Order: sequence, then structure tokens, then C-alpha cells
Amino acid sequence: MKADPTEPQRAPPPGGAPRGLLPLEDLVVLDLSHALAGPIASTVLGDFGARVVKVENPKGGDIARQWGPPFHGDDAAYFVNLHRNKQSVTIDLKAPEGRELFLRLAERADVVLENLRPGAVDRLGVGWADVSARNPRLVYCSISGYGQDGPYRDRAGMDLILQAESGMMSLTGEPGRTPVRAGVSIADLQAGMNAVIAILIALHARQRTGRGQLVDISMLEGQLALLDHVLGMYLADREPIGRMGTAYKTIVPYQTFRTRTEDVAIAVGSDSLWRSFCGAVGLPELAGDPRYATNPARNDHRDELVARLQEAFLTRGAAEWEERLSAAGVPVGRINDLARVVEHPQVVARGVLRESGHPGAASAKVVFPYFRLSDTPGALRAPAPFLGQHTDEVLQELLGVGEAERARLRAAGALGPSPVPAPAAAAGARR
Repeated sequence: MKADPTEPQRAPPPGGAPRGLLPLEDLVVLDLSHALAGPIASTVLGDFGARVVKVENPKGGDIARQWGPPFHGDDAAYFVNLHRNKQSVTIDLKAPEGRELFLRLAERADVVLENLRPGAVDRLGVGWADVSARNPRLVYCSISGYGQDGPYRDRAGMDLILQAESGMMSLTGEPGRTPVRAGVSIADLQAGMNAVIAILIALHARQRTGRGQLVDISMLEGQLALLDHVLGMYLADREPIGRMGTAYKTIVPYQTFRTRTEDVAIAVGSDSLWRSFCGAVGLPELAGDPRYATNPARNDHRDELVARLQEAFLTRGAAEWEERLSAAGVPVGRINDLARVVEHPQVVARGVLRESGHPGAASAKVVFPYFRLSDTPGALRAPAPFLGQHTDEVLQELLGVGEAERARLRAAGALGPSPVPAPAAAAGARR
């Protein structure tokens, strides 16, 4: 019996939405992507119910399967954490019958997602023009380093390169030292999240027009979007914006400070908060000092103010500062390493880390969900698939391709080997 839509519903715990309540479960996504930018997008769609068919080359599959150590069985932990809620199908798109199989699947799909170099899918015969001719309602999302046109169109777009090219690295690191990349692949991750947003917009538009469309996601433009306010400041006065470590150009104090025990991060984003902060750090006289009374004034006297605050922070340990500042309503945080993050009381209380159920590592955990909806939460329905695990199932269910025909296609080289269940293996071990 379906729930009364007018009756308020309590959201089930993360990972527990029953089948039939997932908002995207009427969608079929063909995922030709690999590495990170595309897969993170299909992961989000899969978490909220889409049937994600991950089409992989029979000869090794997604390159991220080997991005280790560590490994869970044959697959890298990197891959296992990224590919939940997906079905793996091995099709050789260079084989004519493999290409035709993909196009037949595309006729049944709502979305195709790919992040090969521009032009690669066209050469394979599975690009936007090929697919939309067979299914005009399909949304085709292409992710690339620089976009589908322009003088840099054909350049390879790895995350490090786009962090450098976009200007992001020029802002990251300590003053006077070499620029550094962000600790995670933000160019890939931002492109993937942009792809999710754009795909859902295109699907919404399809409800009114009846037509699909091409979605062009550029990693470079994704980074520029993150830098939008910084670019706006630069264009306003053409003053260089260099590396400031943990500090921030427009807000003071907004950075980390050393304490007796370890560094803490503090963020004083308003003048009223500044006055509370001064009392909490035992420097009430600073609140009335005209050199520091407003944020522009604090910015004009940044160096002398930061030196004064650093001296004060060294009088106590991080735990005591966290308690005092939190009590005063001042945003403050410890600089946790990953060991502390996984035991963080908020992370534990919210159940953010969930066991993936991967057969190669019973203890493998994934971050789930990425975001929460009260009425239509996502669900952790299946672990990352082993290579080709669902080839027979998908071809039978979506296309009605029977066992004899699948055997013929395998003999012709269009499909990968017949899938067999992956044996359980100890966490971190290679089979």
C-alpha cells in the first residue's frame, strides 16, 4: 500500500529508502565515463534510483579499477568507493555488433554520460549525433577538460592540469612558496556535480519539449565558476590575488592559528561576531579599537592584528580554545586528520560512513548519502560491480537478448567473457 502523500512522513535512515520511493528510478543511464568526473555524476544519479548501466571495455574496464593500492580484491579502493549502485556491462564498442548493441541500449535509455576526449565517441559511432538519431528524447552529457569546442578542445583534461590552467592553484598554498593542488580532485568533482545539475535540468526541460539535448560540461569552466567571486574582485581593481595560506583576502580574522597543542581554524565573518570573539580570546580592548572595529579596518591592519591574535592563541591548547570560542558563538574547528574524521562525533551521529557490502572487503565503507531529502532519500542498494557482472542481466532485461545470442556475440568479440561471481577476498588483498 502506498503512503498517503498528504500525510507527513518521517525520513528513513540513510541508505534505507524502500524500492518504489526513489525519485529517479524511472531513469536508465548509460555510463561510458571513467576515472572520476563522469563516475561521480552517475553515482549521484544511481544513489537516487536511476538504473546506471556502466559500459566498460572488456579489456580491463574502467582505468580507476587499477588506481591503487589499496585494493579490495581485484579492484582499487578508489573504484570500489565510487561505483556503488551501478551495473557493469562489457561491450567492445570497436566491434560493429558491439556498437549496435550500445545504440539499441541507448534507444531504451534516458541519459548517456561520457568523459572521453572530444571526438572519441564520434569516431566510435556512439556520439551525440549517432545516439540522438536513434532516440531524440535522450539527454547526452559530455564531460571534458576544456569543452567541446575552442582551441584547447582536443587537449587531455586531467584534474591537476585543470587546477593549474584555471588559476585555482595560483591561490592555493603559502605566500612566496610554490603553488599546490587541492588535497582532493576538485576539478573532477566539480565537473561531475555540474553534470548532475545539468542532466536534471535537461530532463526537466524534456518534460515540456519532448526532446533531449546535448550537455557540454567543461572542467575548466567548472573551476572558473568556483573562482567567480575571486575573478570579480580581480576584475574590479586588477590587483593580483596571491596565495595566503589559510587566510582569506576579504575577511579578517579568517584563518588558522597555532595553539599550545595544535592548530585551530577560526572564522570571524561580521563585526558583531568580532566583538564576541574579542571577549572570548581575552582581548576585549580590541573590540573598541578603531583600527579593528570594522572588517575593512581589520584588513588594513591585517599583519599587526594577526600577530597579536597569534600571541594570544599560544596561551591555551586547541581543546580549550574550541570550547571557549564555541560558547561565544564563534565558528571554530580543529584541523582533523582522516583518522580523527572517521571517529568525529558528528560523522558518527549522522551515520555518514556506511558499509558498502563489497564482496572483496566486508569492511569497505563509503560516504553516503552526499545529501539528504526528507521524503525521497537515496538508497545504498548495491556495491561496486566487478567487471562485466551484469552483462547478461542487462542485455536480457532491456533488449531481450537470450543466452544463445549472447554466446554468438561473445564469439564475435562484441561482448566480454561470461560473468562469474567474484570470490570473497580479504580487505586490501589482490586476487
